[in-house]
Amino acid sequence: MKQRYGSAATTAKPATTAKMGGTLPIGLAAGVVFASASGYPVGSLGVAAASPFLLTAVRIAVAAAILAAIAVATHARWPKGRLLVHCMVVGILGQCVHFAGLYAGLAAGVPAAVSALVFGLHPVVTAALTAGLLGERFRWPRVLGLCLGIAAVVIALAGRLIAAGTLDAGSLLTLIGLLGLAGSAVYQQRFCAGVDLRAASAVQLSTAVPPLVVLAVLERGTVTDWSTAALVVLWLVVVNSIAGTSFILHSVARAGAARTSTVFCLVPAAAALMAWPVAGQIPSAGAIAGLVLGFFATLLGVGYFQRTPQDPVRDYPSLSSTSK
Repeated sequence: MKQRYGSAATTAKPATTAKMGGTLPIGLAAGVVFASASGYPVGSLGVAAASPFLLTAVRIAVAAAILAAIAVATHARWPKGRLLVHCMVVGILGQCVHFAGLYAGLAAGVPAAVSALVFGLHPVVTAALTAGLLGERFRWPRVLGLCLGIAAVVIALAGRLIAAGTLDAGSLLTLIGLLGLAGSAVYQQRFCAGVDLRAASAVQLSTAVPPLVVLAVLERGTVTDWSTAALVVLWLVVVNSIAGTSFILHSVARAGAARTSTVFCLVPAAAALMAWPVAGQIPSAGAIAGLVLGFFATLLGVGYFQRTPQDPVRDYPSLSSTSK
């Protein structure tokens, strides 16, 4: 979720100074939506073939190795000292907590469409956390977006809440993952300005691997379908992480981060459509209502209805977190 996440820009500066106001080609926008949305139904297939924390650990480890190789090959500027520590904190929140919560929630039965809806609201949650923790102004469109976002999540999860009589484990894990993603965005904005995104993403992913391995050991992770698990990891790394990041970077360069971020409003609905044939998950009435509310909540959250929307590039923790 910069978000937002050509060579990739060597520092955060090129991303924030991308030309704004250009037209975003339909094909490029479709690539962003497809790469991002496909991770949810494919993730559902993955957690059916392997334990969620084991799947997460392998996916993150492979992505870390690839991004580290890219960073070395392109002579990226590696963070040092306190900046390195801050990047590691972002990695724990944005990679470990985020993806562990996402895949554990899917394994616990949260439908892909609902999971996409919850995580699709992270710009709104990030804006609220930024206002509360960093003292930024929280204008009325984002207040309304936050309220609509909360309503969307409650409606989408209503069936699970009613059935369990309380917040079930899957819903709780998904919300924890959302807080990890939003928290990493706020932390990066506060402590990691000007970092080289290629090196920072490699550091963040690498930092997340050890705790994920510990979680995989504690859950006694197993693989029940090796071929499916391998194909899922391959898809998540190549399509979501690499192709998705490339689409996003090209979109930001072509049309600016603000316009690119509005495209993510379509991700939950696209994930719901994909989950039907891929995972056999038919969206419930509550999920459909939540998707509609979530669409408008995210538009408000990214400042779409403001005359001069803020550039949401800063709301995203790293290039590697943008796609699921």
